Amino acid sequence: MLTKPVIEIAPRTWLISEYKLDNMYLLEGDTGALLIDCGAGIGNAAETVRGLTDKPVTVAITHGHFDHDGAAALFGEIHIHPLDIALSEQGYAQGEQARAWYAKSRGPVRNPKASEEELLALVQKNGPVRRIPMEDGAVFDLGGRTVEVIHTPGHSLGSVCFLDRESRLLFTGDMANDSLLLNCGDSSSTVKEYNESMRRLWARESEYDAICLGHDALDKMDKTAIADYIDATDKLLSGETKGEKGQNALHGGTGYRYNHRVLIWYDPARLA
Repeated sequence: MLTKPVIEIAPRTWLISEYKLDNMYLLEGDTGALLIDCGAGIGNAAETVRGLTDKPVTVAITHGHFDHDGAAALFGEIHIHPLDIALSEQGYAQGEQARAWYAKSRGPVRNPKASEEELLALVQKNGPVRRIPMEDGAVFDLGGRTVEVIHTPGHSLGSVCFLDRESRLLFTGDMANDSLLLNCGDSSSTVKEYNESMRRLWARESEYDAICLGHDALDKMDKTAIADYIDATDKLLSGETKGEKGQNALHGGTGYRYNHRVLIWYDPARLA
């Protein structure tokens, strides 16, 4: 039977893996809970969340790509940075078609044990969604646990990271996965702006002990990946190095791998 991994990575903090396609995170406080991202809408994320907490749940989105907010209709409303609202609406309009493509294209790579038929059977339908603007510096108070929104343009112009102050965790969405996409056209930032966002995060590294990624890892990760991405983009911006045309199982274009750990896909015409 196809299972959805749910892992408690810290006290009252669960990584909910959408069948290993993408990650969402449930953070519970004394009076409320925060769901960071809600997946593409493959399987019922709301049922999973209800099985973990009976607290009122707020949904906040790291960025407006459909693989992170595609299940929004299961919750009715989401908080999202204003610069990504249009991106979210565009992706959501593709609905079941986009989710089916995602299951077919990502499933064989990220979860080869899951059959296409199993994943397609879990595709959710669209429904009404209210998108609430969420600005830089906003704080979600969960009762004895506060989570700060940090605007970090890069993978998308409205990308944000979430700093869980009490648990000392930073939730990075797609800003610091094993590979980084900056080649999403005008919806991505320049390499320079991404570098500035990561420097902003690293300037606060004393406030968190680990990072939690939007894909790939099923546990907390070493926060020094942020420093690696800063070093890599420094080298691209200075002209010390440059990427090469290539393709892997998921992505393609101009890519640069650094320190055997991080991979950047970027547009050479949009360095600065």
